[in-house]
This record gives sequence, C-alpha cells and structure tokens, in this order.
Amino acid sequence: MIIKVFFRNYYRNYAKFDIDFLERRELAFQLFDGAMIRHKTFRTIEELKNFVIEKTPRHIYHSVAYYERPEEDDMDRKQWLGADLVFDIDGDHLDTENCRESRLISIKCLDDAREEANRLIDILNLELGLKPTRVVFSGNRGFHIHIADKEVYTLGAKERRELVNYIKAVGFDARYYIYKSGRKIIKLYEEVAEGNLIRVRMGVDSPKFVKVEIDEVVTQDVHRLIRMPGSINGKTGLASLLLNIQDLDKDIEHIIENAIVFKKGNLKFKFEKPIADYVLFEKVNGREGEIKTLPAYLAIYLELQEFGKIYD
Repeated sequence: MIIKVFFRNYYRNYAKFDIDFLERRELAFQLFDGAMIRHKTFRTIEELKNFVIEKTPRHIYHSVAYYERPEEDDMDRKQWLGADLVFDIDGDHLDTENCRESRLISIKCLDDAREEANRLIDILNLELGLKPTRVVFSGNRGFHIHIADKEVYTLGAKERRELVNYIKAVGFDARYYIYKSGRKIIKLYEEVAEGNLIRVRMGVDSPKFVKVEIDEVVTQDVHRLIRMPGSINGKTGLASLLLNIQDLDKDIEHIIENAIVFKKGNLKFKFEKPIADYVLFEKVNGREGEIKTLPAYLAIYLELQEFGKIYD
C-alpha cells in the first residue's frame, strides 16, 4: 500500500512526537489492516519512534490518564493516578452553515471550529480560571484543548460532566433574565458584565452564543484515548499539530499549511466515486474511472476517504 510507504517515510525522517509523562500513559495504535494494538508503554520518545517506524500505524493515540502500570490490559490493574482535562471541538458537531454543508474537510468549517475553540478558551480562562496547557489541531475537523494541572487531575467522570453542562449551558433559559412590565422589557443582568455574565448577556440576546459545542464524551471519559500530537491523522493524511494559543488568532490557512505533511510532488489518482467539492485549498472534480494528476496531499486524502486509489 503506497500510502503506508508515505507514512513510514514521514515517521522515519520528520516526525516529532510531543507528549508529557510518556512512561505513565497507555499508547494505542490502529494499523492499516484495521487491527488495534493497545496497552503499550514506552520510556522514551526514541523507543516510541522506533516502534512506529516498524509498525507504521494509520492512527496513534495516547491516554489522557496517567497510570501506575499503563501496560496492563485490565483497567483496574493499571491503577489510575489521574487524567488531563481534555475538550474536543469538532466541525461535525457545529450547527453552522459552513459545517452543515461540508461533507469533506473544508477551510470554512475549520475556521468555524477555530472560532469555537477560542470561545471555549475564553470560558476556561475568564469564568473557570483554568489555563490550557496545550492546543492541538486534530489533523481533521477540529481542535483538542488540554489542561494538565493538579487541580483537574483527580476530577472524576461526574465532576467532568458538570463542567460539560456548564460550558454547554445546559438548562440555560433566557426568560429567567428578562422581566416585562407592560410594554417595558428589563433585562436582568449587569450592564458592565464580567465572567460568565458576559455569556449570560449574549445568551439573552441570542441563545446560540451562550453555549460552546464540545464533544461531551471526550471530556468526561477519564480513560479516553486521544490522538497523539505529531502523528498523522489516518483519516486525512494531515498532521495532528501542536499549536500555541496565539495560533488560534491567525487565519486558519496558516494552521493548515503547517499541518500538510506531504507538500511535495504530484500523484496520479483514479477516482472510484464521483466528486465535485472543495477539499481544503482545492476544488476537486472527478468522475468515476477518471485518472487525474493531483497534489500529493490531496491524492492521499482522497484515498484515505475512499474516493479512489493512487494510480501507480
């Protein structure tokens, strides 16, 4: 499989994995044949890299949790020590015009996800006093926000669920903040709002602004596996890219340019399904059975999405 050769070359020559407390994490790998390797642990990044070059997996994940014995396959014997608090912003979950109409990965939907990630970070900072320790572009349709802090390590699933409800504004009802007296309408909040009152004020005027769409399952699962920063997303061929928070203030094109792994050269691609759509920076038109020469990153993406095969 030619894509596996591309992946192996990247991991051998360019990959830079970024993970803290590696020896306390469970690592998992999904191979190109669909097989899953779990409950692996490594003492050093070099050990991990050698394993990845040998196996050349399609996907690489690490646990958000820390364990005394991460290599154990029984969860009780692993001895859970705590877990990072992780939030997942995914374009699939956003009810925006750009994301509703986007079947494939698109710049416009990713930009909506970037804005949603910024809103989440504001809530974490201004309302909860939690500072993200890392921001990661997932390599597909969104962003992962990690908080690695002793204040959150031991939060259980119940407490994390409460955070999810707060961020998603579960139970918020704008009617509680509006009082009507005849024809006069009084909005019951501070005119100079601070903290969560900023969201309340926005939510009274437009309820969609009061909540942030996070994947609740990811946040509340204290044993969750999350994509490894520095690895290739096996659904797209783009890198799962570690960012600075300031990167989220830049144009989404800047982030995607840095996430494109296979920048050089072109590949012939044979379409097995028709397509007429935008994929990132390119408008793609292809009929079933047609062979076209495409930028390498685009041909790899389309094969991973099962639109056809790289034609050698």
